[in-house]
Amino acid sequence: MSSSVPVYKLQAFPRHEPNALFYMTRLEKLVQEFKGIDKPHSHTFYLVMWITHGSGTHTIDFKTYPVAAHQLYFLTPGQVHSWQLSADIEGFNLFFEANFFRSRFGSRLFQYPFYHSHQHQPLLDVAGSPGLFQDLFRYAWQEYDAHLPNRSEVFLSFVHLILETASRLYTEQRPIVDTNLYDRIRQYEELLERQFLTVREVGQYAEQMNLTPNYLNHICKKVLAKTASQLLHERQVIEAQRLLTHTGQSIKEIGFQLGFEDPSYFVRFFKKHTRQTPAEFRQALLG
Repeated sequence: MSSSVPVYKLQAFPRHEPNALFYMTRLEKLVQEFKGIDKPHSHTFYLVMWITHGSGTHTIDFKTYPVAAHQLYFLTPGQVHSWQLSADIEGFNLFFEANFFRSRFGSRLFQYPFYHSHQHQPLLDVAGSPGLFQDLFRYAWQEYDAHLPNRSEVFLSFVHLILETASRLYTEQRPIVDTNLYDRIRQYEELLERQFLTVREVGQYAEQMNLTPNYLNHICKKVLAKTASQLLHERQVIEAQRLLTHTGQSIKEIGFQLGFEDPSYFVRFFKKHTRQTPAEFRQALLG
C-alpha cells in the first residue's frame, strides 16, 4: 500500500514566486514539468482548471468525470484528485490561497456553489459560452505572465470575474431552492469539515448553529434530499476511502482514527454506505 497522499503547497510548483498567494500555468506545461501530478494528491489552496482541448478522465474524491473541451473544474483544499489526460490536452490551471481572495472579497469565496465540495458537482460544462471563459483565462494568463505594476491586484480581479461568471452559469444550470437555507447547509458542511472526526452527533452541530436537530434535518432534506446524518456519514466515508486508498494503516487503525472504537462496527458502517467491506474496497484497488 502506498504512503499517505501528497499534499501540495503553492511552493511545490515550477517557478512559483516566493510569498505569492496565487499561481497560474498552462495545463499542458504542468503535465510535462511536474512528475507525478497525475497521481492522487491534494492541495492546501483553491483550484480552477479550464480545459480547452483534449480528453481523459478526472477523479475527484472517488468520483470520475470524463474530461472534454470547455469544462471548468473546481477543487477546495483537502480534496483528493488524480487524472488521466490525453497527450493533446490543453488548458489552464489557476491556484490561489483563500486569504488572497478574502483580502478583497471577504466571505464571498465560501458562497460559490461549486466550492461546496461534497454535495455539489465540482464540474461546470460551458460549451454554450466557451468564448467568454477562453477570453477570461487568456487575459488572466497574460496578466500573470507579464509582471506589470499592481499585478496581484489586477490578477485578483480576473480571478473574481472567472468565479462570478462561473457562479452565474452554475446557478442557472442547478437552481438553488432558497439562498437562506443554502447558507445554512454551507454552514453545516463547514462545521462538518472541521469537526467530523470528533463531533459525531447531529444534535451537537445543530446546537452550534442555534437550530434544533429537527430543523437542521428539515433543511438538509429540502435542499439536498438527504438527512443531516447522511451528510455526516458521507463525510466519514470519504475520509475512510482516502485512508484505505492512500495509507498503509490497518482497517482497525483507520476505524479508530475515525472514532470507531469497535472495528466490527466500523466494518458494518462502511459496508452499509458503500456495499463493500473496507477489505473488499482495498482489494478492489489492487485489481
